[in-house]
Amino acid sequence: MKRPAAPVPLRQRAYEHVQAMILSGQLKPGSVVSEQSIATELGMSRTPVREAIRHLERDGMLEPVPRYGTVVRDVDRRDLAELFELREALEPFAVARAAGRLAREDLAALEGSCKEMRALATGLGRSRDRALDPGGMRRLLEADMAFHLTLLRAAGNPRLLKIVADSRVLAGVLGARRQEHTREVLLRTCREHEAIMRAAAAGDARAASRLMACHIRSSRDQALEAHDRAPRNSSTRALPPILPNGFPAP
Repeated sequence: MKRPAAPVPLRQRAYEHVQAMILSGQLKPGSVVSEQSIATELGMSRTPVREAIRHLERDGMLEPVPRYGTVVRDVDRRDLAELFELREALEPFAVARAAGRLAREDLAALEGSCKEMRALATGLGRSRDRALDPGGMRRLLEADMAFHLTLLRAAGNPRLLKIVADSRVLAGVLGARRQEHTREVLLRTCREHEAIMRAAAAGDARAASRLMACHIRSSRDQALEAHDRAPRNSSTRALPPILPNGFPAP
């Protein structure tokens, strides 16, 4: 008999909720993250939310600004480039280790991630929208993360998994939110994922590694191009202080 899953700690729920809001673009660079608003939305006290926010600060996603509050960190081009360099150094190695070692459940998870991306692309093709909305972005980023983490777990190196997972999340926070994810972008990403999956499933470590490196470089180029096109936000240091009632000063 399968044992029931352990309940998710409240601070973890809060962490994942705020992280998803940042990734999907609901919380934009410079936006204030309110402990009270998040706690009310999730139906919990402010304590686990405060712990989650401190964790997100340590991860580099949020930034405390004196006399203003905690805000979503704005992107730095050098940070973004370095995160993709880290991924390019580690993920091709990891997928080469995973090649030929994928279990049936791993293949099912990889295929599921690719199907989710294709479903999002199909939905865009049928709608009047040019690019994904925040809800679609959340689904896309979850599918993309699941694909890459499945391969990393199959590599069998927990330390490598943690390093790459953390860098992937931060790269997503700093880069993906500025990109316009059109149907063409989704289909290109899906084709790259499927090629990596086929090579890894066939045990072709060299091809899987090469395809992963190409995929990461392509993602890097898109992220940096989007960064360079996007208007810069004014510095959060210049934002008005928070008044005692919790609202920014006029």
